[in-house]
Amino acid sequence: MMKKLVFVAVALIGLISCSTDLSGIEEKLTGLEKEGANLEKKYDDAKKESERLDKESDALEAEVRKRQEENEKIRQHLLELEDSLNTVEPKLLSMEFVAADNPLQLIENVKCTIIGDSAVECRILNITSSKVLIPRFTFQGSVVTINGEEVESGVSEIDFSQPVVLSIITPKTIKDYTVYVGAYTGLPTVWLETTTHKDIETSGQYFNGRLKLAATPGTSENAYITQANAKMMIVGPVYWYRSRIHEDLQLGKNAYSILFNENISLFDAPAGKAWEFYTNTGDKTMLHKQTAFYLSSISALEYTPRFYHVNLLMNGRYYGTYLMGEDLEASEGRVNVGSDGFVLGIGASTYGPSFTTDHLERAVSVIAPSSSQSDASVDYVSNFVATAENALFSSDFTDESNGWQKYMDIDSFVDWYLINEISKNENGAFRSDCMMNLTRGGKLKMGPLWDFEKAFSVDASPNGFVIKNVNWYARLFEDPVFVAKVKERYDFFYSHKNDIITEVSNMAQYLKYAIQEDNNKWYTFSSDLIAGDQVWALYQTSVYAMEDWLNTRMDWLKGEFDAMA
Repeated sequence: MMKKLVFVAVALIGLISCSTDLSGIEEKLTGLEKEGANLEKKYDDAKKESERLDKESDALEAEVRKRQEENEKIRQHLLELEDSLNTVEPKLLSMEFVAADNPLQLIENVKCTIIGDSAVECRILNITSSKVLIPRFTFQGSVVTINGEEVESGVSEIDFSQPVVLSIITPKTIKDYTVYVGAYTGLPTVWLETTTHKDIETSGQYFNGRLKLAATPGTSENAYITQANAKMMIVGPVYWYRSRIHEDLQLGKNAYSILFNENISLFDAPAGKAWEFYTNTGDKTMLHKQTAFYLSSISALEYTPRFYHVNLLMNGRYYGTYLMGEDLEASEGRVNVGSDGFVLGIGASTYGPSFTTDHLERAVSVIAPSSSQSDASVDYVSNFVATAENALFSSDFTDESNGWQKYMDIDSFVDWYLINEISKNENGAFRSDCMMNLTRGGKLKMGPLWDFEKAFSVDASPNGFVIKNVNWYARLFEDPVFVAKVKERYDFFYSHKNDIITEVSNMAQYLKYAIQEDNNKWYTFSSDLIAGDQVWALYQTSVYAMEDWLNTRMDWLKGEFDAMA
Protein backbone atom coordinates (compact mmCIF):
# COMPACT_ATOMS: atom_id res chain seq x y z
CA MET A 1 0.00 0.00 0.00
CA MET A 2 2.75 2.35 1.02
CA LYS A 3 4.76 1.57 -2.21
CA LYS A 4 1.78 2.30 -4.43
CA LEU A 5 1.43 5.71 -2.80
CA VAL A 6 5.10 6.36 -3.51
CA PHE A 7 4.73 5.50 -7.20
CA VAL A 8 1.69 7.69 -7.53
CA ALA A 9 3.60 10.53 -5.93
CA VAL A 10 6.51 10.01 -8.31
CA ALA A 11 4.19 10.08 -11.33
CA LEU A 12 2.58 13.27 -10.15
CA ILE A 13 5.92 14.86 -9.61
CA GLY A 14 6.98 13.83 -13.09
CA LEU A 15 3.90 15.38 -14.60
CA ILE A 16 4.35 18.62 -12.68
CA SER A 17 8.02 19.14 -13.49
CA CYS A 18 9.97 17.10 -15.91
CA SER A 19 13.06 19.11 -15.08
CA THR A 20 13.31 17.82 -11.47
CA ASP A 21 16.51 16.04 -10.56
CA LEU A 22 15.81 12.30 -10.28
CA SER A 23 18.42 11.89 -7.54
CA GLY A 24 16.51 14.26 -5.24
CA ILE A 25 13.31 12.32 -5.77
CA GLU A 26 14.92 9.10 -4.71
CA GLU A 27 16.12 10.67 -1.47
CA LYS A 28 12.65 11.92 -0.70
CA LEU A 29 11.20 8.53 -1.45
CA THR A 30 13.66 6.90 0.93
CA GLY A 31 12.72 9.36 3.72
CA LEU A 32 9.04 8.80 3.22
CA GLU A 33 9.59 5.06 3.36
CA LYS A 34 11.41 5.34 6.70
CA GLU A 35 8.71 7.59 8.12
CA GLY A 36 6.07 5.10 7.04
CA ALA A 37 7.99 2.29 8.78
CA ASN A 38 8.10 4.35 12.03
CA LEU A 39 4.40 5.02 11.86
CA GLU A 40 3.69 1.32 11.34
CA LYS A 41 5.84 0.45 14.43
CA LYS A 42 4.04 3.02 16.57
CA TYR A 43 0.75 1.59 15.46
CA ASP A 44 1.84 -1.92 16.54
CA ASP A 45 3.08 -0.58 19.90
CA ALA A 46 -0.23 1.23 20.50
CA LYS A 47 -2.14 -1.92 19.72
CA LYS A 48 -0.06 -3.96 22.18
CA GLU A 49 -0.55 -1.29 24.93
CA SER A 50 -4.27 -1.36 24.30
CA GLU A 51 -4.29 -5.10 24.67
CA ARG A 52 -2.27 -4.83 27.97
CA LEU A 53 -4.65 -2.22 29.35
CA ASP A 54 -7.58 -4.44 28.48
CA LYS A 55 -6.01 -7.28 30.46
CA GLU A 56 -5.30 -5.02 33.49
CA SER A 57 -8.85 -3.75 33.40
CA ASP A 58 -10.16 -7.30 33.45
CA ALA A 59 -7.87 -8.06 36.43
CA LEU A 60 -9.05 -4.99 38.34
CA GLU A 61 -12.65 -5.91 37.71
CA ALA A 62 -11.95 -9.40 39.06
CA GLU A 63 -10.23 -7.93 42.19
CA VAL A 64 -13.18 -5.61 42.80
CA ARG A 65 -15.61 -8.53 42.52
CA LYS A 66 -13.41 -10.51 44.94
CA ARG A 67 -13.29 -7.64 47.48
CA GLN A 68 -17.04 -7.19 47.25
CA GLU A 69 -17.54 -10.86 47.95
CA GLU A 70 -15.18 -10.67 50.98
CA ASN A 71 -16.93 -7.54 52.34
CA GLU A 72 -20.25 -9.31 52.03
CA LYS A 73 -18.88 -12.22 54.05
CA ILE A 74 -17.62 -9.80 56.74
CA ARG A 75 -20.99 -8.03 56.82
CA GLN A 76 -22.78 -11.34 57.23
CA HIS A 77 -20.35 -12.30 60.04
CA LEU A 78 -20.99 -9.00 61.85
CA LEU A 79 -24.72 -9.56 61.55
CA GLU A 80 -24.30 -13.03 63.01
CA LEU A 81 -22.13 -11.62 65.84
CA GLU A 82 -24.70 -8.95 66.59
CA ASP A 83 -27.40 -11.60 66.73
CA SER A 84 -25.27 -13.66 69.15
CA LEU A 85 -24.74 -10.62 71.42
CA ASN A 86 -28.46 -10.20 71.63
CA THR A 87 -28.64 -13.56 73.41
CA VAL A 88 -25.64 -13.03 75.82
CA GLU A 89 -26.45 -12.67 79.52
CA PRO A 90 -25.11 -9.32 80.82
CA LYS A 91 -22.28 -9.80 83.29
CA LEU A 92 -19.46 -7.75 84.84
CA LEU A 93 -16.24 -9.74 84.42
CA SER A 94 -13.71 -7.49 86.19
CA MET A 95 -13.23 -4.02 87.60
CA GLU A 96 -10.18 -2.14 88.82
CA PHE A 97 -8.66 1.29 89.31
CA VAL A 98 -5.28 1.73 87.65
CA ALA A 99 -2.82 4.17 89.20
CA ALA A 100 -1.72 5.38 85.75
CA ASP A 101 -5.31 6.44 84.99
CA ASN A 102 -5.61 8.20 88.37
CA PRO A 103 -2.13 9.64 89.07
CA LEU A 104 -3.36 12.29 91.52
CA GLN A 105 -5.41 9.79 93.55
CA LEU A 106 -3.76 6.37 93.63
CA ILE A 107 -0.28 5.16 94.44
CA GLU A 108 -0.99 1.60 93.34
CA ASN A 109 -3.54 -0.37 91.34
CA VAL A 110 -6.74 -1.41 93.11
CA LYS A 111 -8.47 -4.61 92.06
CA CYS A 112 -12.15 -4.78 92.98
CA THR A 113 -14.00 -7.84 94.22
CA ILE A 114 -17.23 -8.83 92.50
CA ILE A 115 -19.47 -10.31 95.20
CA GLY A 116 -22.14 -12.64 93.92
CA ASP A 117 -24.10 -11.04 91.11
CA SER A 118 -25.09 -7.76 92.69
CA ALA A 119 -22.21 -5.95 94.43
CA VAL A 120 -18.65 -4.78 93.85
CA GLU A 121 -16.27 -3.87 96.71
CA CYS A 122 -13.15 -1.76 96.10
CA ARG A 123 -10.71 -0.75 98.84
CA ILE A 124 -8.27 2.10 98.15
CA LEU A 125 -5.10 1.67 100.18
CA ASN A 126 -3.95 5.27 100.35
CA ILE A 127 -5.42 8.61 101.42
CA THR A 128 -7.34 10.31 98.61
CA SER A 129 -8.59 13.88 98.42
CA SER A 130 -11.79 12.63 96.79
CA LYS A 131 -13.27 9.52 95.23
CA VAL A 132 -13.55 10.88 91.69
CA LEU A 133 -11.83 8.06 89.83
CA ILE A 134 -11.51 6.48 86.38
CA PRO A 135 -12.42 2.78 86.49
CA ARG A 136 -11.44 0.03 84.12
CA PHE A 137 -13.78 -2.88 83.56
CA THR A 138 -14.49 -5.82 81.30
CA PHE A 139 -17.98 -7.08 80.72
CA GLN A 140 -20.29 -9.31 78.76
CA GLY A 141 -22.93 -7.23 77.02
CA SER A 142 -23.41 -4.21 74.79
CA VAL A 143 -23.23 -1.03 76.92
CA VAL A 144 -22.17 -0.07 80.46
CA THR A 145 -23.80 2.76 82.39
CA ILE A 146 -23.17 4.15 85.87
CA ASN A 147 -26.13 5.83 87.50
CA GLY A 148 -27.81 5.89 84.06
CA GLU A 149 -24.95 7.55 82.14
CA GLU A 150 -22.98 5.57 79.53
CA VAL A 151 -19.33 5.13 80.53
CA GLU A 152 -16.16 3.97 78.82
CA SER A 153 -13.52 1.81 80.51
CA GLY A 154 -10.31 3.70 81.24
CA VAL A 155 -11.83 7.02 80.15
CA SER A 156 -14.90 8.08 82.14
CA GLU A 157 -14.48 9.88 85.49
CA ILE A 158 -16.97 8.80 88.16
CA ASP A 159 -17.66 10.16 91.65
CA PHE A 160 -17.61 7.12 93.95
CA SER A 161 -18.10 9.07 97.21
CA GLN A 162 -21.49 7.36 97.40
CA PRO A 163 -22.39 3.85 96.24
CA VAL A 164 -23.16 3.86 92.51
CA VAL A 165 -25.19 1.50 90.34
CA LEU A 166 -23.24 0.01 87.43
CA SER A 167 -25.50 -1.51 84.77
CA ILE A 168 -24.55 -3.96 82.02
CA ILE A 169 -27.05 -3.59 79.17
CA THR A 170 -27.95 -5.88 76.27
CA PRO A 171 -30.86 -5.40 73.81
CA LYS A 172 -32.89 -7.88 75.87
CA THR A 173 -31.99 -7.26 79.55
CA ILE A 174 -30.08 -5.19 82.14
CA LYS A 175 -27.90 -6.38 85.05
CA ASP A 176 -27.23 -3.99 87.96
CA TYR A 177 -24.27 -4.02 90.36
CA THR A 178 -23.90 -1.73 93.36
CA VAL A 179 -20.30 -0.48 93.53
CA TYR A 180 -18.84 0.46 96.94
CA VAL A 181 -15.48 2.23 96.97
CA GLY A 182 -13.90 2.40 100.42
CA ALA A 183 -10.90 4.58 101.16
CA TYR A 184 -7.82 4.20 103.30
CA THR A 185 -8.47 4.50 107.04
CA GLY A 186 -4.99 4.24 108.53
CA LEU A 187 -6.00 1.09 110.42
CA PRO A 188 -4.76 -2.46 110.04
CA THR A 189 -7.02 -4.50 107.80
CA VAL A 190 -8.29 -8.03 108.47
CA TRP A 191 -9.76 -10.26 105.78
CA LEU A 192 -11.88 -13.22 106.91
CA GLU A 193 -12.68 -15.78 104.23
CA THR A 194 -14.87 -18.79 104.87
CA THR A 195 -13.91 -21.96 103.03
CA THR A 196 -17.20 -21.89 101.14
CA HIS A 197 -16.96 -18.11 100.55
CA LYS A 198 -20.41 -17.79 102.11
CA ASP A 199 -21.07 -15.36 104.95
CA ILE A 200 -21.57 -16.63 108.49
CA GLU A 201 -25.28 -16.27 109.17
CA THR A 202 -25.81 -18.39 112.31
CA SER A 203 -24.60 -17.84 115.87
CA GLY A 204 -22.65 -20.22 118.06
CA GLN A 205 -21.41 -22.43 115.21
CA TYR A 206 -17.82 -22.43 113.97
CA PHE A 207 -17.12 -22.16 110.23
CA ASN A 208 -13.79 -23.10 108.69
CA GLY A 209 -11.90 -20.38 106.91
CA ARG A 210 -8.80 -18.27 106.76
CA LEU A 211 -7.64 -14.98 108.29
CA LYS A 212 -5.28 -12.53 106.65
CA LEU A 213 -3.96 -9.49 108.53
CA ALA A 214 -2.13 -6.50 107.05
CA ALA A 215 -0.67 -4.38 109.83
CA THR A 216 -0.04 -1.41 107.56
CA PRO A 217 -2.43 -0.82 104.63
CA GLY A 218 -0.69 0.05 101.41
CA THR A 219 2.02 -2.57 101.68
CA SER A 220 2.61 -5.22 99.07
CA GLU A 221 1.01 -8.66 99.07
CA ASN A 222 4.12 -10.18 100.65
CA ALA A 223 3.94 -7.77 103.58
CA TYR A 224 0.89 -9.33 105.20
CA ILE A 225 2.19 -10.21 108.63
CA THR A 226 -0.24 -13.06 109.21
CA GLN A 227 -2.09 -15.58 107.09
CA ALA A 228 -3.52 -18.57 108.93
CA ASN A 229 -6.35 -21.07 108.88
CA ALA A 230 -8.97 -20.46 111.54
CA LYS A 231 -12.45 -21.29 112.72
CA MET A 232 -14.85 -18.38 113.05
CA MET A 233 -18.33 -17.82 114.42
CA ILE A 234 -20.78 -15.09 115.34
CA VAL A 235 -20.94 -14.37 119.07
CA GLY A 236 -24.36 -13.46 120.43
CA PRO A 237 -27.47 -12.79 118.34
CA VAL A 238 -27.21 -12.39 114.56
CA TYR A 239 -27.99 -8.84 113.40
CA TRP A 240 -29.46 -8.00 109.99
CA TYR A 241 -30.26 -4.75 108.23
CA ARG A 242 -31.99 -3.55 105.12
CA SER A 243 -29.71 -1.34 103.01
CA ARG A 244 -30.73 1.84 101.22
CA ILE A 245 -30.16 0.19 97.85
CA HIS A 246 -31.19 -3.45 98.23
CA GLU A 247 -34.59 -4.49 99.51
CA ASP A 248 -33.32 -7.85 100.76
CA LEU A 249 -31.98 -8.16 104.29
CA GLN A 250 -28.19 -7.91 104.54
CA LEU A 251 -25.88 -9.29 107.20
CA GLY A 252 -25.30 -6.62 109.85
CA LYS A 253 -22.36 -5.67 112.05
CA ASN A 254 -21.93 -8.76 114.19
CA ALA A 255 -19.35 -9.76 116.79
CA TYR A 256 -17.06 -12.66 115.83
CA SER A 257 -14.86 -15.14 117.65
CA ILE A 258 -11.78 -16.56 115.92
CA LEU A 259 -10.04 -19.78 116.90
CA PHE A 260 -6.73 -20.63 115.24
CA ASN A 261 -5.46 -24.18 114.87
CA GLU A 262 -2.33 -23.18 116.76
CA ASN A 263 -1.07 -20.30 118.87
CA ILE A 264 -0.72 -17.21 116.68
CA SER A 265 0.88 -13.88 117.57
CA LEU A 266 -0.91 -10.85 116.15
CA PHE A 267 0.35 -7.27 116.37
CA ASP A 268 2.58 -7.02 119.45
CA ALA A 269 0.51 -9.45 121.55
CA PRO A 270 1.75 -12.81 122.85
CA ALA A 271 0.66 -15.85 120.87
CA GLY A 272 -2.76 -17.34 121.52
CA LYS A 273 -5.45 -19.35 119.79
CA ALA A 274 -8.61 -17.38 120.61
CA TRP A 275 -9.33 -13.83 119.42
CA GLU A 276 -12.40 -11.59 119.41
CA PHE A 277 -13.88 -8.99 117.05
CA TYR A 278 -15.86 -6.44 119.05
CA THR A 279 -18.32 -4.23 117.17
CA ASN A 280 -18.51 -1.03 119.26
CA THR A 281 -22.23 -1.02 118.42
CA GLY A 282 -23.96 1.72 120.39
CA ASP A 283 -20.67 3.55 121.02
CA LYS A 284 -20.39 6.35 118.46
CA THR A 285 -16.92 7.26 119.70
CA MET A 286 -15.65 3.67 119.41
CA LEU A 287 -13.48 4.56 122.41
CA HIS A 288 -15.27 3.26 125.51
CA LYS A 289 -13.58 -0.13 125.70
CA GLN A 290 -10.16 1.20 124.72
CA THR A 291 -10.37 4.03 127.28
CA ALA A 292 -11.14 1.55 130.04
CA PHE A 293 -8.22 -0.59 128.89
CA TYR A 294 -5.96 2.48 128.96
CA LEU A 295 -6.97 2.98 132.60
CA SER A 296 -6.18 -0.68 133.18
CA SER A 297 -2.76 -0.30 131.55
CA ILE A 298 -1.74 2.34 134.11
CA SER A 299 -3.36 0.48 137.02
CA ALA A 300 -2.12 -2.26 139.35
CA LEU A 301 -4.10 -4.94 137.52
CA GLU A 302 -1.81 -7.72 136.36
CA TYR A 303 -3.24 -8.16 132.89
CA THR A 304 -5.05 -5.96 130.37
CA PRO A 305 -6.47 -7.59 127.22
CA ARG A 306 -4.84 -6.13 124.11
CA PHE A 307 -7.30 -4.81 121.54
CA TYR A 308 -6.65 -3.00 118.25
CA HIS A 309 -8.90 -1.02 115.92
CA VAL A 310 -9.06 -2.71 112.51
CA ASN A 311 -10.96 -2.65 109.23
CA LEU A 312 -12.85 -5.93 108.87
CA LEU A 313 -13.79 -7.54 105.56
CA MET A 314 -15.72 -10.82 105.36
CA ASN A 315 -15.54 -12.68 102.03
CA GLY A 316 -14.50 -9.45 100.32
CA ARG A 317 -17.28 -7.29 101.74
CA TYR A 318 -16.37 -4.39 104.05
CA TYR A 319 -18.05 -4.52 107.48
CA GLY A 320 -16.59 -1.44 109.13
CA THR A 321 -14.33 -0.62 112.06
CA TYR A 322 -13.93 -3.27 114.76
CA LEU A 323 -11.87 -3.84 117.86
CA MET A 324 -9.83 -7.01 117.43
CA GLY A 325 -8.22 -8.46 120.53
CA GLU A 326 -7.36 -11.32 122.79
CA ASP A 327 -10.06 -13.63 124.08
CA LEU A 328 -9.81 -14.70 127.70
CA GLU A 329 -7.37 -17.58 128.04
CA ALA A 330 -5.54 -19.00 131.02
CA SER A 331 -1.97 -18.77 129.75
CA GLU A 332 1.35 -17.19 130.59
CA GLY A 333 0.84 -14.41 128.05
CA ARG A 334 -2.75 -13.69 129.07
CA VAL A 335 -4.43 -14.50 132.40
CA ASN A 336 -1.48 -16.14 134.10
CA VAL A 337 -3.07 -18.42 136.73
CA GLY A 338 -0.82 -21.43 136.15
CA SER A 339 -1.76 -24.72 134.58
CA ASP A 340 -4.47 -25.46 137.14
CA GLY A 341 -5.83 -21.98 137.92
CA PHE A 342 -9.15 -20.41 137.01
CA VAL A 343 -10.71 -17.52 135.10
CA LEU A 344 -14.20 -16.81 136.43
CA GLY A 345 -17.01 -14.63 135.20
CA ILE A 346 -19.84 -13.14 137.23
CA GLY A 347 -22.89 -12.93 134.98
CA ALA A 348 -21.13 -14.85 132.20
CA SER A 349 -23.66 -17.67 132.00
CA THR A 350 -22.71 -18.62 128.45
CA TYR A 351 -19.41 -20.08 129.62
CA GLY A 352 -18.75 -23.50 131.16
CA PRO A 353 -20.01 -24.86 134.47
CA SER A 354 -21.35 -22.33 136.98
CA PHE A 355 -22.25 -21.95 140.63
CA THR A 356 -24.00 -19.40 142.85
CA THR A 357 -23.26 -17.83 146.23
CA ASP A 358 -25.43 -16.22 148.89
CA HIS A 359 -24.44 -12.62 148.15
CA LEU A 360 -23.39 -12.35 144.48
CA GLU A 361 -26.04 -10.89 142.18
CA ARG A 362 -25.31 -13.35 139.37
CA ALA A 363 -24.00 -16.89 138.94
CA VAL A 364 -20.25 -17.44 138.57
CA SER A 365 -19.07 -19.32 135.48
CA VAL A 366 -15.81 -21.21 135.16
CA ILE A 367 -14.46 -19.77 131.89
CA ALA A 368 -10.92 -21.12 131.83
CA PRO A 369 -8.83 -23.12 131.48
CA SER A 370 -11.67 -24.97 129.68
CA SER A 371 -15.42 -25.59 129.74
CA SER A 372 -14.86 -29.23 130.62
CA GLN A 373 -13.68 -28.73 134.17
CA SER A 374 -13.72 -31.81 136.38
CA ASP A 375 -16.18 -31.88 139.24
CA ALA A 376 -13.25 -31.71 141.64
CA SER A 377 -11.95 -28.50 140.04
CA VAL A 378 -15.37 -26.86 140.08
CA ASP A 379 -15.84 -27.89 143.71
CA TYR A 380 -12.44 -26.40 144.58
CA VAL A 381 -13.09 -23.00 143.06
CA SER A 382 -16.74 -22.76 144.20
CA ASN A 383 -15.73 -23.67 147.77
CA PHE A 384 -12.95 -21.08 147.69
CA VAL A 385 -15.27 -18.31 146.50
CA ALA A 386 -17.88 -19.30 149.11
CA THR A 387 -15.21 -19.24 151.84
CA ALA A 388 -14.01 -15.80 150.73
CA GLU A 389 -17.57 -14.50 150.69
CA ASN A 390 -18.25 -15.92 154.15
CA ALA A 391 -15.15 -14.17 155.46
CA LEU A 392 -16.30 -10.90 153.86
CA PHE A 393 -19.68 -11.05 155.55
CA SER A 394 -18.43 -12.39 158.88
CA SER A 395 -18.50 -10.32 162.06
CA ASP A 396 -14.70 -9.92 162.08
CA PHE A 397 -14.37 -9.33 158.32
CA THR A 398 -12.00 -6.37 158.88
CA ASP A 399 -9.43 -8.57 160.58
CA GLU A 400 -6.48 -8.61 158.19
CA SER A 401 -5.43 -12.13 159.23
CA ASN A 402 -8.79 -13.90 159.29
CA GLY A 403 -11.16 -11.55 157.46
CA TRP A 404 -11.75 -10.99 153.76
CA GLN A 405 -8.12 -10.01 152.99
CA LYS A 406 -7.04 -13.58 153.77
CA TYR A 407 -8.84 -14.69 150.60
CA MET A 408 -9.28 -11.57 148.44
CA ASP A 409 -6.49 -9.46 146.89
CA ILE A 410 -7.05 -5.84 147.96
CA ASP A 411 -4.99 -4.23 145.18
CA SER A 412 -6.94 -5.86 142.35
CA PHE A 413 -10.30 -5.34 144.04
CA VAL A 414 -9.58 -1.62 144.48
CA ASP A 415 -8.24 -0.84 140.96
CA TRP A 416 -10.87 -2.98 139.21
CA TYR A 417 -13.53 -1.14 141.20
CA LEU A 418 -12.19 2.33 140.45
CA ILE A 419 -11.94 1.79 136.67
CA ASN A 420 -15.51 0.52 136.54
CA GLU A 421 -16.73 3.34 138.79
CA ILE A 422 -14.89 6.06 136.85
CA SER A 423 -16.51 4.80 133.64
CA LYS A 424 -19.85 4.30 135.46
CA ASN A 425 -20.04 0.85 133.91
CA GLU A 426 -23.52 -0.58 134.54
CA ASN A 427 -22.37 -4.04 133.47
CA GLY A 428 -19.56 -3.74 135.99
CA ALA A 429 -22.17 -3.83 138.76
CA PHE A 430 -21.78 -7.64 138.70
CA ARG A 431 -24.31 -7.88 135.87
CA SER A 432 -22.34 -9.07 132.86
CA ASP A 433 -18.88 -10.56 132.30
CA CYS A 434 -17.27 -9.28 135.50
CA MET A 435 -14.08 -11.31 135.55
CA MET A 436 -12.14 -12.77 138.47
CA ASN A 437 -9.15 -15.09 138.53
CA LEU A 438 -7.68 -17.50 141.02
CA THR A 439 -4.32 -19.24 141.19
CA ARG A 440 -4.35 -22.34 143.37
CA GLY A 441 -2.72 -21.42 146.66
CA GLY A 442 -3.26 -17.71 146.01
CA LYS A 443 -5.97 -15.14 146.63
CA LEU A 444 -9.05 -14.33 144.58
CA LYS A 445 -8.38 -11.38 142.30
CA MET A 446 -10.63 -9.13 140.24
CA GLY A 447 -9.89 -8.84 136.55
CA PRO A 448 -9.19 -8.72 133.82
CA LEU A 449 -11.47 -5.93 132.61
CA TRP A 450 -13.83 -6.98 129.85
CA ASP A 451 -17.33 -5.63 129.17
CA PHE A 452 -17.74 -1.83 128.79
CA GLU A 453 -20.72 -1.75 126.46
CA LYS A 454 -22.70 0.30 129.00
CA ALA A 455 -19.89 2.57 130.21
CA PHE A 456 -19.00 6.26 129.67
CA SER A 457 -22.62 7.00 128.74
CA VAL A 458 -23.08 10.73 128.20
CA ASP A 459 -26.82 10.12 128.49
CA ALA A 460 -26.32 9.18 132.14
CA SER A 461 -25.57 11.66 134.89
CA PRO A 462 -21.84 11.94 135.69
CA ASN A 463 -22.84 11.84 139.35
CA GLY A 464 -23.77 8.82 141.45
CA PHE A 465 -22.19 5.51 142.39
CA VAL A 466 -22.92 2.29 140.51
CA ILE A 467 -20.34 -0.34 141.49
CA LYS A 468 -20.16 0.75 145.14
CA ASN A 469 -23.74 -0.40 145.60
CA VAL A 470 -23.31 -4.10 144.70
CA ASN A 471 -23.31 -6.48 147.66
CA TRP A 472 -19.63 -7.33 147.86
CA TYR A 473 -18.43 -3.74 147.36
CA ALA A 474 -21.02 -2.26 149.69
CA ARG A 475 -19.58 -4.54 152.36
CA LEU A 476 -15.97 -3.71 151.44
CA PHE A 477 -16.68 0.01 151.91
CA GLU A 478 -17.49 -0.75 155.53
CA ASP A 479 -13.80 -1.58 156.07
CA PRO A 480 -11.71 1.59 156.73
CA VAL A 481 -8.64 -0.15 155.29
CA PHE A 482 -10.41 -0.69 151.97
CA VAL A 483 -11.72 2.91 151.93
CA ALA A 484 -8.22 4.28 152.60
CA LYS A 485 -6.85 2.21 149.75
CA VAL A 486 -9.61 3.43 147.43
CA LYS A 487 -8.84 7.07 148.28
CA GLU A 488 -5.12 6.54 147.74
CA ARG A 489 -5.54 4.81 144.41
CA TYR A 490 -8.17 7.23 143.19
CA ASP A 491 -5.79 10.11 143.78
CA PHE A 492 -3.37 8.28 141.48
CA PHE A 493 -5.97 8.03 138.70
CA TYR A 494 -7.11 11.60 139.29
CA SER A 495 -3.53 12.83 138.91
CA HIS A 496 -3.60 11.25 135.44
CA LYS A 497 -6.95 12.76 134.46
CA ASN A 498 -5.45 15.01 131.80
CA ASP A 499 -3.44 12.07 130.44
CA ILE A 500 -6.63 10.00 130.19
CA ILE A 501 -8.50 12.74 128.32
CA THR A 502 -5.50 13.32 126.04
CA GLU A 503 -5.49 9.60 125.26
CA VAL A 504 -9.16 9.86 124.27
CA SER A 505 -8.34 12.75 121.92
CA ASN A 506 -5.39 10.92 120.38
CA MET A 507 -7.40 7.77 119.78
CA ALA A 508 -10.18 9.84 118.20
CA GLN A 509 -7.70 11.46 115.81
CA TYR A 510 -6.36 8.01 114.93
CA LEU A 511 -9.88 6.94 113.93
CA LYS A 512 -10.63 10.01 111.77
CA TYR A 513 -10.77 8.24 108.40
CA ALA A 514 -12.08 4.97 109.82
CA ILE A 515 -15.07 6.77 111.31
CA GLN A 516 -15.96 8.23 107.92
CA GLU A 517 -15.81 4.86 106.16
CA ASP A 518 -17.73 3.11 108.93
CA ASN A 519 -20.43 5.77 108.71
CA ASN A 520 -20.66 5.27 104.94
CA LYS A 521 -21.43 1.62 105.67
CA TRP A 522 -23.71 1.88 108.73
CA TYR A 523 -25.00 5.50 108.74
CA THR A 524 -24.00 5.92 112.40
CA PHE A 525 -24.33 9.71 112.43
CA SER A 526 -27.07 10.29 109.88
CA SER A 527 -29.83 8.44 108.10
CA ASP A 528 -28.48 10.01 104.89
CA LEU A 529 -25.02 9.67 103.44
CA ILE A 530 -23.08 12.83 104.34
CA ALA A 531 -19.69 14.25 103.44
CA GLY A 532 -16.57 13.18 105.30
CA ASP A 533 -16.01 16.55 106.99
CA GLN A 534 -19.60 16.46 108.29
CA VAL A 535 -19.05 12.96 109.70
CA TRP A 536 -15.85 14.12 111.36
CA ALA A 537 -17.60 17.13 112.91
CA LEU A 538 -20.39 14.96 114.31
CA TYR A 539 -17.88 12.42 115.59
CA GLN A 540 -15.85 15.11 117.33
CA THR A 541 -19.02 16.33 119.01
CA SER A 542 -19.51 12.84 120.47
CA VAL A 543 -15.88 12.67 121.58
CA TYR A 544 -16.02 16.13 123.20
CA ALA A 545 -19.18 15.09 125.03
CA MET A 546 -17.40 11.98 126.34
CA GLU A 547 -14.38 14.02 127.45
CA ASP A 548 -16.59 16.58 129.23
CA TRP A 549 -18.57 13.80 130.89
CA LEU A 550 -15.37 12.04 132.01
CA ASN A 551 -13.88 15.25 133.38
CA THR A 552 -17.06 16.02 135.35
CA ARG A 553 -17.33 12.42 136.53
CA MET A 554 -13.81 12.33 137.88
CA ASP A 555 -14.27 15.67 139.64
CA TRP A 556 -17.45 14.40 141.27
CA LEU A 557 -15.76 11.18 142.45
CA LYS A 558 -12.84 13.19 143.81
CA GLY A 559 -15.20 15.13 146.04
CA GLU A 560 -17.01 11.99 147.21
CA PHE A 561 -13.88 10.01 148.03
CA ASP A 562 -12.21 12.98 149.77
CA ALA A 563 -15.28 13.27 152.01
CA MET A 564 -15.04 9.64 153.15
CA ALA A 565 -13.56 9.02 156.58
